[in-house]
Amino acid sequence: MSPPPSKKARHFFIDNLLQKGAGDYVKHLGEETKITRKFNMTKLTTKFLINKLPTNPESLLQEIFQSCIDKTISTSREHHLEPDQLGCIVSSQLLETDIWIPIREISNNTIDAILNQFLKVAQSKKQDNGMLWGEPFTVSVTTIDKKHLPTTRSINGSGGKYTRRINDKALIKIRNTDNFCLFYALMASYVYSICSWTKQKFYDYIHNRKGIHRLEGDAKNLMANVRAPLDQPSYDAQNWVPKVVDYWNSINEGLFKVFIFGELDEKPIFKYGDENYTTPILLYFNNNHFDGVRRASDLFGKPYCLSCEIIYNRPKDHSITCTSKCQNCSRIGPNFPCQPLDNYSKRCNGCYKEFNNEDCYNHHLKSNFCHNSKKCEKCGVIWYVKDNNKNGRNGHVCSERYCNTCFSFHDPKRGCYIKPLTPRKPKPYRIIAFDIETMQHKQGEKGMLHEVNFISAKINCPECISKVINDCTVCGESRTITFSHRPFSNTSVDQQNITNDPLTDFVAWITDFSTDTVAFSHFGGRFDMVLVFKALYLQGLTPDMIKNGNKMYEMKVKNDKKCWVIFHDTYNLMPMPLASLVPAFDLKVEDKPFFPHLANNPSNYGKEIYPTKEDYLANGMMPEKRAQFDKWFDQHKNEPFNLVEQLAAYCTNDVDILMAALIAFRKEFLEVSNGLDVLRESMTIASACMKHFRMNHLKVNHVGIVPERGYDNADNQSKLALKFLKWYAEKNNVEVRNAHSKNGEKKMGKFKLDGWVEEKKLAIEVNGCCWHGCIKCYPDNNLKLPTGLTAEKQREKDQQRLKFIRNLGVDVEVYWECEIRNMVSKDYEMRKMFKKYLDDGPINIREAFYGGRTGPLKLFHKAEPGQKISYYDVTSLYPFINVSTRYPVGHPEVHVINKDVNWIKPEDNTYQLALLKLFVIPPRNIDIPVLPMKIGEDDDERLLFPLCSTCAKEHPKGDVDENYCCPHTDQQRGWVSTCTSIELNEALKEGYVVTKLFRVLEFNQHDDTLFRPYISEFMAQKIHSSGFDNTIKGDKLKEDKFMKECMEMLGLI
Repeated sequence: MSPPPSKKARHFFIDNLLQKGAGDYVKHLGEETKITRKFNMTKLTTKFLINKLPTNPESLLQEIFQSCIDKTISTSREHHLEPDQLGCIVSSQLLETDIWIPIREISNNTIDAILNQFLKVAQSKKQDNGMLWGEPFTVSVTTIDKKHLPTTRSINGSGGKYTRRINDKALIKIRNTDNFCLFYALMASYVYSICSWTKQKFYDYIHNRKGIHRLEGDAKNLMANVRAPLDQPSYDAQNWVPKVVDYWNSINEGLFKVFIFGELDEKPIFKYGDENYTTPILLYFNNNHFDGVRRASDLFGKPYCLSCEIIYNRPKDHSITCTSKCQNCSRIGPNFPCQPLDNYSKRCNGCYKEFNNEDCYNHHLKSNFCHNSKKCEKCGVIWYVKDNNKNGRNGHVCSERYCNTCFSFHDPKRGCYIKPLTPRKPKPYRIIAFDIETMQHKQGEKGMLHEVNFISAKINCPECISKVINDCTVCGESRTITFSHRPFSNTSVDQQNITNDPLTDFVAWITDFSTDTVAFSHFGGRFDMVLVFKALYLQGLTPDMIKNGNKMYEMKVKNDKKCWVIFHDTYNLMPMPLASLVPAFDLKVEDKPFFPHLANNPSNYGKEIYPTKEDYLANGMMPEKRAQFDKWFDQHKNEPFNLVEQLAAYCTNDVDILMAALIAFRKEFLEVSNGLDVLRESMTIASACMKHFRMNHLKVNHVGIVPERGYDNADNQSKLALKFLKWYAEKNNVEVRNAHSKNGEKKMGKFKLDGWVEEKKLAIEVNGCCWHGCIKCYPDNNLKLPTGLTAEKQREKDQQRLKFIRNLGVDVEVYWECEIRNMVSKDYEMRKMFKKYLDDGPINIREAFYGGRTGPLKLFHKAEPGQKISYYDVTSLYPFINVSTRYPVGHPEVHVINKDVNWIKPEDNTYQLALLKLFVIPPRNIDIPVLPMKIGEDDDERLLFPLCSTCAKEHPKGDVDENYCCPHTDQQRGWVSTCTSIELNEALKEGYVVTKLFRVLEFNQHDDTLFRPYISEFMAQKIHSSGFDNTIKGDKLKEDKFMKECMEMLGLI
């Protein structure tokens, strides 16, 4: 065999990478820098276009990423920030999802991690390293100077004013000229809550009217009582609110709790006080200023529960599990549930509830709650009449509960199932296809600015698609509308809007309708929708978004007429370039394929110009498209180009194509799915297909939903704690019950114990330093922990917990994470046991799924004379497996075994359809290993198919040694594996040995036709579209045989 060719020296470096010198591989299209002082963050977003590929494209990408990272770090240091963490996002229209490297410590392998992630995506899409070639792409690098960030978040109030548009009556407005707004707001809300003053008297109080300054005096007295200095520029609520609340609780009979709300969320941004509070004090914080709040319902325009921290519509519909709701009368608040009063006792003959409070009894009658809620005389459960009589249900059934997972009533022991969907009643809605064109001729502080100069929109609705209605009330009179800087005459539209700000006018127009709207733009998730979001936000609207990195999947906002405006990216439904939609759906729309985007400049308005190839970004086109462009350009290069007219023609043509494709796609999906309106119901093709499957093929109570904590219902416990408890048990010769024990953690009252030794009545607590505020590791009392509490408050809470447990007559031993690590470092036997620890806990089903597998058996081969290198692929392998595979259905039976076994052949495995957790030892020699394992952590985790786990861990990046011989024992070579019974049987055939069996999830039901009707439906369409394979095309006998096989094997017609 000939040796592999040597690597050629790279003929490009960073100096010539960006068109400096001979190298002409990458064009720099612009960059934007953003410095966020609040988070010590620097973000550099750079846009590139690959003009041509070198012989080693991987090195080209590596140089691009390295240059972006180096420049971001340099920029950060120029602003006196020393970055220690870094993240990266690579975005392109050619990528289905962004390549995202989360924020991590800066290390030498950061570039490798980015490149590896990129290559993973390229591999999964069956593309090569040129997958960024053909369209502009951006590299966004973010660095953070974490070590100099403040340890706690500040909520500082001084003298700013609020900007949120809310009802004036919701706030107790504080108009101060000093920096004491926090204390004014606290004092005003305090007085409003405890004093039964008239409206006029309270108004005089907060405005210091009639010659008195009581609010100012009371606020300063409060500051004096909590020892707040008067000379601070601002006052942090996290520091001063706890002191104020503790002071109030010491001088009053009741208990107070402060809730501070911000401008963007329903949940409080800070709260402090006893959980059994009687009086809530509400504040509103915005623009560094505090105001008081009369009631939370005033702030949000709907009833608000401070216990659940959510909005609700009616008390009777609020969650039955709410701790501040009276189940007898349905009232909600800090003074509920209703407490026993004056030995009152009465049973209602209408709803069968027992009342021990006369006011509660009277209110339940007055509010008609007696007819809405009943108490079962057999099981004592309070049930709601309306909920228990929907969807064919006839009242309460004792053994059943409402499940928030599968949204139905059933016995909790039965388990949850994916519910089949039923078609929704169609409602009228507008379908809008739009396209935005922008200029980039203005330089902003952070880079080139996108300025919108043309928008085209086309309108339709389901009714008009089936039959054109000229006076449709949903679509309106104008069906094609444009918003542009300049008027045009050669393109026919129904309405032209000439404006200096097309985007603002477009957003105002699209949100001003009295029917729901679904608006589509192609590749809009990375461009059009981002621009629209900014315009919506500037108009005071905050859309709900579903996004992944920089890519938006959905953006929805409700207008003043209570109608939804929803924005979707059509690429997620039809993943192909816009021009490809024309042949794909056989559209009768002319395609205008090329436009000189770099010539889109206001200086070209009113002129006849002759764009160059560079204006069309020709150097970044893929070879096939470039050949088409060159031919087209040679035909049209001498024709004068009018920007205004061509912009209108190009943009409107794009919208015509998009609308025609949407209509065709909707029609085909309606036919195949028996009525599923994919444009209204789905944002991606994957969700559309899943809804079709659930609507037309899924059986009732067939496919189970895995419980949130797995089938073992296991509590989360750190691996360190489990290792320590295992070591403790062996060291002290006792049995320690933990989260992985058969009955889970021992529970005392409402508290669960990390470890429990029954014979000694001993509780063992293993505290993570970060979560429990170790005094050695986190001495700062004011440091906010991941629990949401300060270190001081968390320690107080833990002490109360330990006191409660000890009062039950139980001994408690507490071990801190840092103490355990110190013990391990000093104790060889303990360290040895920690390394040998086998995870015998509950099965995590996700660990049995590893994704695709690739692995060359030979890295290089040179074809000898007479040899031919061929490539074989399996057509439609994934659909075939789904059609022919036996799938487990229902719910499995859980077996906790933890026994030594000796399985050496498939017959030893008696579980035919199961997931097993076991210790497996691979053979010492095998051509293709069967069972995988993962090594490493987080982003550096790697999937390997080793023959020795210890060797794999000792050489995480691999190695080449022809004379290497594994020195490890079988126990050292093996690992804990979670796998399916099918994989295990194949492994046993190849010489793998199982020595320990920990747990099994055994399925007793299966379905070998679960996906067959669904797959067959679409495979038939695919075969009809593709036609016969070239090997049988034209041979009538072979064609008939192929059709017969499709019918017999797959049910295809």
